[in-house]
Amino acid sequence: MMGKPIPKNKRVVDKAGMKKVKTIDHCEKCGRWTDGFFNLEVAHVIGKGAGGPDIKENCIKLCGPASMQAGCHGANHAGEISKDELFAKIAEREGKPVEEIKEIAHRAWRFGEYATD
Repeated sequence: MMGKPIPKNKRVVDKAGMKKVKTIDHCEKCGRWTDGFFNLEVAHVIGKGAGGPDIKENCIKLCGPASMQAGCHGANHAGEISKDELFAKIAEREGKPVEEIKEIAHRAWRFGEYATD
């Protein structure tokens, strides 16, 4: 017997904040610029598959391609870079304490609450 489908939580999206992240022109982890092989990709600290929000406090620009396990994005997918390290880089970029960045990202993820600056 088929019941009602379980509703999927909507992911929080901040288009203006994501535009800011997408315009970053270097890897925020190692400083690398795109060079023909390495490209720049937006990475989510709390992954999209887990419902991680599309907000600047949860996203960082990393070199890749992650699909080839290359660069910092590939290392991130392999578990070689901690979430704490990524949140620290985001906090530096945003000029806020790390704990505040983590709190913003986690509230958007768990409760769907997000207030833009």
